[in-house]
Amino acid sequence: MEGNGSVDMFSEVLENQFLQAAKLVENHLDSEIQKLDQIGEDELELLKEKRLAALRKAQQQKQEWLSKGHGEYREISNERDFFQEVKESEKVVCHFYRDTTFSGNLMEPPFQSQKKFGTNFTKLEKKTIRGKKYDSDSDDD
Repeated sequence: MEGNGSVDMFSEVLENQFLQAAKLVENHLDSEIQKLDQIGEDELELLKEKRLAALRKAQQQKQEWLSKGHGEYREISNERDFFQEVKESEKVVCHFYRDTTFSGNLMEPPFQSQKKFGTNFTKLEKKTIRGKKYDSDSDDD
């Protein structure tokens, strides 16, 4: 019987905690509803204008990314173009590959499927980069 009394007491404490939590949530929701009821026409227009401005800015950003080649996987033909691409984009993923290796072609399909805006996906063959290390025919990557 003593175990049953502690279960009842635990249930009562738990019920009180849930009741207090529900009251806090209800008070918060009531205050939010009250704020929304007090919003005037001018404030609604202001919110609408802010939202439209944010949508326009997002669309403008997307158009800018499209003009820079985002959303497509392209090959860069030379080192100068590579550095120009990197300077113009905030985020760049470049796949440096070599035609003579199997692993270079293995990475092609995952990169081709990338259509993320904000990140520029490109590829560059290693032999187009100046430097003694990349001009050699060795397979050490």
